Formats: sequence, structure tokens, C-alpha cells
Amino acid sequence: MDKKRKTERRRKKYELRLGPGVYLPKEERLKFNAEVEKAAAEAEKAKKEKLAKKEQEKKAKQAKPAEPKK
Repeated sequence: MDKKRKTERRRKKYELRLGPGVYLPKEERLKFNAEVEKAAAEAEKAKKEKLAKKEQEKKAKQAKPAEPKK
């Protein structure tokens, strides 16, 4: 194996263990981590909104009286 392939494998192992962006320069790593956190926050917000909407629909369905069967 050549040197480049070995270092690439080592880099991938470290990234799996420590998270993405480990081998980036500090400024780029901070920028990357900020973007990742922002994306995670947006995903969490969307998840909460979806859950709240589902709960609201569930409560509305339960609040409706059942129609009598004929």
C-alpha cells in the first residue's frame, strides 16, 4: 500500500470515531461544525412542528362527537 492510501484509511477511522471534520483546518472545522449544528437545529424544529401538528389533529379528532349510527 502506498502512503496516500494508508493516510486516507487512518483519516476515515478517525472521522468515524471523532466525527466529521476532524482533519479540516481549525477555521474550516469551526465553520463546518456551525453548519452541521444549524442543520441539526432546523431538523429538530421541523420534527417538533410535525409532532405538534399530529397532536393537534389527534385532539381535534377526539373532540368531535361520534355520529350516531342509523
